[in-house]
Parts: sequence; structure tokens; C-alpha cells
Amino acid sequence: MDAARHQETVRREFGKQARHFAEAGLTLSNEDYLRWMVDVLAPAPHWQVLDVATGTGHLARALAPRVRRVTAVDLTPAMLAEGRRLAGEAGLTNVAFAEGAAERLPCGDATFDLVATRFSLHHMLDPRGAVGEMARVARPGGVVAVIDLVSPDDPALAARYNEVERRRDPSHMRALTLAELTATLEAAGLTISQTLTRDVEAIVERWLEMTHAPPDARRTIVEALTAELAGGPPTGMRPFRRDGELRFLHAWAILLGRR
Repeated sequence: MDAARHQETVRREFGKQARHFAEAGLTLSNEDYLRWMVDVLAPAPHWQVLDVATGTGHLARALAPRVRRVTAVDLTPAMLAEGRRLAGEAGLTNVAFAEGAAERLPCGDATFDLVATRFSLHHMLDPRGAVGEMARVARPGGVVAVIDLVSPDDPALAARYNEVERRRDPSHMRALTLAELTATLEAAGLTISQTLTRDVEAIVERWLEMTHAPPDARRTIVEALTAELAGGPPTGMRPFRRDGELRFLHAWAILLGRR
């Protein structure tokens, strides 16, 4: 797939999600997880921050009260519009939203104390190029932070896992393994200062609703997860049932690199 075509897919898929992307109860907007991320990033009051592929600005808005200024960049106009609305409702005056691609950031060299991206690399054709751009715009001694899904280490299981993710969201390309994420930051000339991982529980129905997955995709995914619970082929999603609901475990990672 060429870059222009993929970017249109991203805009289409996230344009559908924009209005409900920040709804309470969705895993990616969970305030406890956002607090965890912000605490790991340990921002300072004087920092200039860039949030790459910001979506509706979950991370940008969480960081804003603790830093001087946040610039939030995203490819999808509908996401940016929703982010501006939410920032305005929150009374945040130090967040600026701008359209732009992670692989070609509209920012000068060595500009930011922190450059972060959250759950975006698995949507990118060229994650190394994007992280290279993040390193370019970070100041010497600054922090580049990547927060993303992590694929299983086993190649066959990783392929199956990413296949399930793509059925749910056609803009999903491939979640990297933890080793691949580490190598991606190091290839950008960054020194890894911290790596954290955690398992995060998600309810399948809400996860599917978030992307407005079509009925055939929903059916295929639910059947695969249900079959795994009955002893069928593993999907890499680690499904289970609790309180009458089908759930699974996502693996999340935060990697911090110093420029």
C-alpha cells in the first residue's frame, strides 16, 4: 500500500471514530491509564511538548496542566476539531492543534523537551521514519516517548494477532514486538532510559464499537476468540470471560528515549 492511500484510510477510519473517541468507559480514554502515562513521562513546568498523532488530544490534554505548552499534531481533521472542542471545554489555553503527518512533522529541529506518541505506530507504514522525525524535533537531552500496543514475540502468533486487529480497524498496519520497538528508537539515535509494560483488559463489544467495525468483521473476531476459549487456535488476544462479557488482554508498552 502506498503512503497516500494509507493516509486516506487512516483519515476515513479515525474520522468515523472522532466524535466518540474520548467517551468515558473506553479503554484508551481511561483516566487511570492516562495518569499512569503522564506520571511515567514526568513532565516539568517549563517543558514545550509535542504530541504526535494526537487523535482528539487525550495525552495532550492530560499533559497541558503540567507543562508550559503542548502542540498536538494529527493527520485527521475531524480528530483535531474534536480535540479543540474538548480542550476548550476544559479551559485549556496552552494546547495548539495542527494538521500534519508523523513522518513529516511540521516542526523545526530541536524544538521540544518532550516528543510523545500514543497508540499510533501500529497505524504507520514507516514507524522508523516517524520515530526519526520525533528525534529530529526533540532538543538535545530531550525525551522521545513511544506508547503503543505490543505484539507477541512468536512470529506466527504476532501475525494472527495483527490480522485480528486489522479486521477490526483497516488502518491498523502492524503492532511491533517490544524488541522491535526498542530497535526502532535506537535506530533514531536515542538512548533507551526506561521501558515499562502492562496488560490492559478490554471488553470486546466496546472495543469493536469504538471503530464501528462492520457486522462481518465483528462476527469473525468474536468467533475466533470464542473458539480459542474452547481450545481452538490462539489469536494472540488472550481472551477470557468475566461478568458475562467476552474480554481480552492488550499488552501496552511505554519506551522513553533520550536524544
